Amino acid sequence: MILLRLISLPYARKHLLRCLLTTAGIVLGVGVFVGMRTANRSVLAAFNQTIDRIAGAAQLQVSAGEAGFDEDVLDQVRSLPEVRAAAPVIEATVATDKRNLLILGVDMLGDRSIRSYDLEGDDQAIDDPLIFLAQPDSLMVTKKFADERGLAVNSRLPMRTMQGDQVFTVRAIMKPGGLANAFGGDLAIMDIYAAQKMFGRGRKFDRIDIALGEGTVLEDATRKLQALLGSGFQVEPPSSRGQQFESTSRMYALASNITSVFALFIGMFIIYNTFAIAVTERRAEIGILRALGATRGQIRTLFLAESALAGLAGTSVGVLFGILMARAMAGYIGGLLTEVYGVAQSPGDLTLDPWLIGTAVAMGLVTSLVAAVIPARSAARVDPVKALQKGGYQSLGEGENRARRRWAMAFGVASVVAFVFSRFGIMTYVGFVLAILAAVLLSPAMSFRLARALRPLLAGLRPVEGALAADSLIQAPRRTSGTIAALMLSLALVISLGGLARASYDSLAEWMRIALNPDFFVTTAETLSSRSFVFPGSLADGLRAIDGVAEVQPVRSVRVMVKNALIMVIAGDIGNIAKRVHLPPVEGNSEEMYRLAAEEKGVVVSANFARLHDAHMGEVLEIPAPAGILRLPIVGVVDDFSDQQGTLLLNRGLFIRYWHDDSVNVFRVYVTPGADAAQVRQRILQAFGGQQRLFVLTNREVRDFITRLTDQWFGLTNVQTAVAVLVAILGIVNALTVSITDRRRELGVLQAVGGLRNQIRHTIWMEAIAIGIIGVALGLALGAVQLFYSIEIARRDLVGISITYAYPFQTALILIPVILGSALLAALGPAESAVRGSLIEALEYE
Repeated sequence: MILLRLISLPYARKHLLRCLLTTAGIVLGVGVFVGMRTANRSVLAAFNQTIDRIAGAAQLQVSAGEAGFDEDVLDQVRSLPEVRAAAPVIEATVATDKRNLLILGVDMLGDRSIRSYDLEGDDQAIDDPLIFLAQPDSLMVTKKFADERGLAVNSRLPMRTMQGDQVFTVRAIMKPGGLANAFGGDLAIMDIYAAQKMFGRGRKFDRIDIALGEGTVLEDATRKLQALLGSGFQVEPPSSRGQQFESTSRMYALASNITSVFALFIGMFIIYNTFAIAVTERRAEIGILRALGATRGQIRTLFLAESALAGLAGTSVGVLFGILMARAMAGYIGGLLTEVYGVAQSPGDLTLDPWLIGTAVAMGLVTSLVAAVIPARSAARVDPVKALQKGGYQSLGEGENRARRRWAMAFGVASVVAFVFSRFGIMTYVGFVLAILAAVLLSPAMSFRLARALRPLLAGLRPVEGALAADSLIQAPRRTSGTIAALMLSLALVISLGGLARASYDSLAEWMRIALNPDFFVTTAETLSSRSFVFPGSLADGLRAIDGVAEVQPVRSVRVMVKNALIMVIAGDIGNIAKRVHLPPVEGNSEEMYRLAAEEKGVVVSANFARLHDAHMGEVLEIPAPAGILRLPIVGVVDDFSDQQGTLLLNRGLFIRYWHDDSVNVFRVYVTPGADAAQVRQRILQAFGGQQRLFVLTNREVRDFITRLTDQWFGLTNVQTAVAVLVAILGIVNALTVSITDRRRELGVLQAVGGLRNQIRHTIWMEAIAIGIIGVALGLALGAVQLFYSIEIARRDLVGISITYAYPFQTALILIPVILGSALLAALGPAESAVRGSLIEALEYE
């Protein structure tokens, strides 16, 4: 503590800005880790809270996927003696002017046994369920929703339904608390039969909430209900819906975890380089301490203690930064998952996990200490006599260089071996880590070789300044190795993310060109992901009668539990669709698989379903449906981007029989050749737009929507580019600072023999640009390797789709001037420090 107070604290005050910037890597890594994880947990917690509040006293829920089931199932459930109360429910999300509104359709006659409604005032229309039932335009809203929109009892609220534009009347307002807090307070209650009409559900329910009789064992009731209804239904506690939602957000959580760990890894090299600089700058102090009797252990402990304090400070700020990030990201993630998966949730307050915070603190401290181990050891080994000499520099011994190369070779070979055995999931990650370690160990040697290769070029541009700049890097590779390693890792991450995005866009564009070729998509919402509203199947005949319409293909898409995951089932007239769409098969024969699927003898699955859920050609899938288990063999595998968990393509007739449902989500409409597409669209809107909720989206609008969703998934690329620039500026400033400290006598001699200030400036500038060039060269090369692993990880664990390797040359071309410009900017301060320092001090006798 005495040494920290007398030695470390004055140094930190003198270099306050640098000490603050040093912790930027830890702040970034811990912040990303805490922010992303907290945002994910908060969204999940909000969803679970909504489930709990909506469930009320329900102990079990009966469902059959998103398609729902017929009303007669309710009578079967109520016939079981163990069931005390059973209430049917329709749950859907509606877009409002500000945000989504969760509408709950309930049977007021029996729902009071499941849910309690704490209402403002005394309204007989709600107290007497028959009155509420007799007025199908009745709506019950929360006080929060009412206050935000200036609503009161008997206020009118227009909504666009499947029966056209209708006006609902607010019959009651729920007080805050309990049910009224579900979905962040954006909740409305209506009669279930009115909800069936509003959403076009026919005579179907989404689920049944069940309260069991006193003394009934939950497991016994579950078993009896399952036996009564059959295996086509799911009988589960309400909490199981939260587990399903958690599985849908798993991919985003995994991607954010990889990014945060990589950010911490980069931060480790920033700290390493800063402490390496500190050892160089404080050689005189170290020499004096050693001369006064300080042991090597005390010197080593001093630097490790400084690192621990820096890590603790960075971790603390990182946790606060992560919490602020989580507040912004929770809404972003929630909105993205809602838009992609159509899952109703609204993140409210942040859910802070003490274990998560503790893990983040431990990660930050360990990262900081590991980064300081080598500089602390170097400081402890400083010779007191040499330490008191000025003008010395760090060098990388040939023996140390050979050891690094041997370890790098060993890690490289082990990485290749791990990739060979990558069929075992963990080995892919092992190979990825080993490849990164090999690159890090090789970076000093590669930096040395590249600096030597740059010397003729720099000397050719500016004979004196260029040669001096190159010689500075050649003579002291250790001095810049941390900066170059951090810059290399940052750029490699940008390249891998950019390449992954570019390859995904290319694959997505090819899929859209083949699969999304109709002229129009007639939908119930402005987006294809919304499935709250459905059309009656009979609308297809009306659309076919429109002048200029050549073909109409009705499509129904619902998520069903298959292989313990919610999988998108797409039902269409495969015979007609196959005439227009021929997705190239990953496995199977194109003609054969579509023929078998059209004959209802098999199912075509997406490649991501096959990979993520270990499905194979010929395997018989068991697909639960209200009419029983549908067993179909897999007859073909195709690349399909419709859903990130995977898709199953069934014939529509099969779906109607097993789900008792002829409703439609989307009509794919082809225009007659030669007809005016704009006029055909207008005719459709004039014929049906006023009668029901109907949108006609052009092919371009649908493609733009899908591209926008993809942009949201890859939005992190721009953030990482900014991080790379920050790393470049921070690292190069530090590297040049120690370079000037090491070469003060040399620079002083240059000025004394007539060197101009501009020549000194140009020397520093060229050294910075050389560091930038080396970092860019190594980063772009490592990025090519990292992109390979990123595609493999994405294929195996994230999206399951084969993505073609495509190096992002456009991103690389953008990075080159950005990083070099940042390097030049970073050199301005150190260059001025070099030319404006005291010439007498620089030439002081050693």
